[in-house]
Amino acid sequence: MNQVAPPCQNLSEQVDSLLHLLHQEPSLRSQYDITPIQASLRKAISPKFEIVFAGAFSAGKSMLINALLERELLYSAEGHATGTECYIEYAELDKERVVLTFLSEAEIREQALAICKRLGLAAPPNIYDTEVMNLLRQGCEAIIQQEGGESKSERAKQAKALILLLQGYVANCDRIHTINNATYSMEQFDFANLKEAASYARRGSNSAVLKRIEYYCYHPLLQDGNILIDMPGIDAPVKKDAELTYRKIEDSETSAVVCVLKPASAGDMTTEETELLEKMRNNPGIRDRVFYVFNRIDETWYNTQLRQRLDDLITSQFRDTPKVYFARS
Repeated sequence: MNQVAPPCQNLSEQVDSLLHLLHQEPSLRSQYDITPIQASLRKAISPKFEIVFAGAFSAGKSMLINALLERELLYSAEGHATGTECYIEYAELDKERVVLTFLSEAEIREQALAICKRLGLAAPPNIYDTEVMNLLRQGCEAIIQQEGGESKSERAKQAKALILLLQGYVANCDRIHTINNATYSMEQFDFANLKEAASYARRGSNSAVLKRIEYYCYHPLLQDGNILIDMPGIDAPVKKDAELTYRKIEDSETSAVVCVLKPASAGDMTTEETELLEKMRNNPGIRDRVFYVFNRIDETWYNTQLRQRLDDLITSQFRDTPKVYFARS
C-alpha cells in the first residue's frame, strides 16, 4: 500500500510554483504583493512568531517581559531609557548568549541634541568635548533638582536620560564607531554567561548607547518559536526611533502585538498612544492578535475619580476588545 505524503511536505515548492506562474502574468504581477505570502510560508515551514511589545517610554514594556521570562534581562526604570531594540529568542540552556550592537557617535549625538532641545539646553556642536559634557550634566542635574527628583516629571526624566546617554558614551567610547554600528558577541566582552551579559546591558548608561540587543535564552515560553521584541518608546526623543516601532508593527513578520498603556496614571491616553491604537487597528496583518495591558492599575485603587476616568476610557475605546489585561506597577 502506497503511503500518502503529508499535504505540507512540499509546501515550499508548491507555493514557489504558484508565485512563479503569478510572476509570468504581467497583469497580475503588478497587482499583488507577494511579500506577505512569503512571510506566511516561512512561518509555516519554520514557525517563528514575533510578538512586539509597544508603548510609550516608562509604560512598563521591559518590566512586563522580565516578569514573563522570570529573569531580569531588560533595563527597566522610570524615564526615557533608550532607543534600543531588544529581541529575545530561544536557546538551549548551555547555548545561551547575547549579541550587542552599539549606536554610532552620529546617532548618540542626534539623540543628545534632541533631548537638549526638549530641555531648552544649549548644546555646542561638539558634545563629546569633556567640558561640554560636564556643562550638560550640570544643567541636567539642576533640572532634576528643580523638579524634585529624576522621576517626578517628564522634564526630569529627560534630563536623567541625557545624563545616562553621556555616561554611556564615556564608558563605551572604545567600542563605539563614528558612523557605523559596531556589533559584539558575548565572548568578545569576556562575559562568562548570560547573567553577566544581561547585567552589563541592563545598566542604564550602557543601555542608553545600545542600538540592538539580541538575547538567546532558555525559557519554555520561547521554545515553540515565540520571539519577544521590546521596541523603543513611541514618544522617543528622536522621531526615527519612534517610527521604528510603527514600522515593526506593520512588518509582515510581526505575528502579534502587546500594547502596554499607562493611562492608569492620569486617566487619559497620550496623543502617541492614541496614534498607536489607530495604526494597529488599521493593520490587517495582525488582525485580532493585539493584547492591551493597562499598567500601574494599583495607582487607581485609592483614587475613585482616577478609577472612574479609566473605566470610562476602557468602556468607550475598548468595549469591543476582549483582550484587555491589568498589571500593577
